[in-house]
Amino acid sequence: MRIGILTLHKACNFGAALQVYALQKTLLDNRFNASVINYHNIDIYRYYDYHILSDRYHIKTTLGKILRYRYNKKVFLKFESFQKKHLILSPVCKTLPELKEVESHYNTIICGSDQVWNPKAIFNDFDAFLLGTVSCKKIAYAASAGSVSLWEKHLQRYWDLLHRFDAISVREADMLQPVENLSQKKVALVCDPTLLLDCEDWIKIENKDPIKNLGDGYILVYFLGSNETVVKAALELQKKTNLPIVSIGRRIKGSYRPAVGPDGFLTLFHHASYVLTSSFHGTVFAIQYQKPFLVFGNGIYNSRMLTLLNHLGIQERMVANYCSTEQILSVLNKPLDWSKINFLRNILKEHSLNFLKTALE
Repeated sequence: MRIGILTLHKACNFGAALQVYALQKTLLDNRFNASVINYHNIDIYRYYDYHILSDRYHIKTTLGKILRYRYNKKVFLKFESFQKKHLILSPVCKTLPELKEVESHYNTIICGSDQVWNPKAIFNDFDAFLLGTVSCKKIAYAASAGSVSLWEKHLQRYWDLLHRFDAISVREADMLQPVENLSQKKVALVCDPTLLLDCEDWIKIENKDPIKNLGDGYILVYFLGSNETVVKAALELQKKTNLPIVSIGRRIKGSYRPAVGPDGFLTLFHHASYVLTSSFHGTVFAIQYQKPFLVFGNGIYNSRMLTLLNHLGIQERMVANYCSTEQILSVLNKPLDWSKINFLRNILKEHSLNFLKTALE
């Protein structure tokens, strides 16, 4: 059986890169012949291209690329290197007819995980990411929408395409009922592919370069958008611990912000003393490496973090942005029962693997 994985694999986004690696490795480890479909929708990936003129339509994005050109180029090249080293890719395809031709060489196509059903993330490319071009078996593994509220203008498209799936699983609890209603199928709730692997698997592909200039321990901050609550908490924690701050993504004044690829991202989590994040995959890897961590609210995208935290019985690790810094740090300093967390994580992992294997039979 030849299995193709269709997802947002080319994004310069740590979660996107690591989830596709994890799903491919899981399939290969279970003796399936799997590769990633190298579909390149220029509208989707233009945003991640470091070249200044790659996005000709958004002045704000272009100005940002001018200011961050050297940094963005370093990061882009590290992602490209990770992809070449760790992913088995199909021939590139850039149009739907080309995609259909590549898909014709597979017996099964799996779409997911990441936000493959978020209309904004895929620029309304529904035929590709809801497998409208596929004539073989169609499986959704841990598909995410970011927020189902984004579907309102496109319900007919989701209705038409979800009906055609042979097996469906999603990553967020609040997606279950809407997807079952639209597909008229039983939908499973499974874990993100990054949780199908264990910490030991991730350690094997780490790149140690980012920590060569760091001492023992630091506060790792990984947040998306603008979040002053995270910044205040990090600075107060720094005062109390005298540890340096390392930031990924958004910069915090006075922090160390290395240009890293997915393998360097893993290393930064591995060696952190504390993790503060508003990212789903930041949450995942704080758990994978068993770090004291806090998750901060991220607007309409909180569901994916809450689903995972609820599964593991640690929902209190998500703190509201209106909480005081003292309240936030008191939660951070409460010890976590990692034996219980790992027990629950393994149950979720086995359930998810069973869905995948059954769907592929």
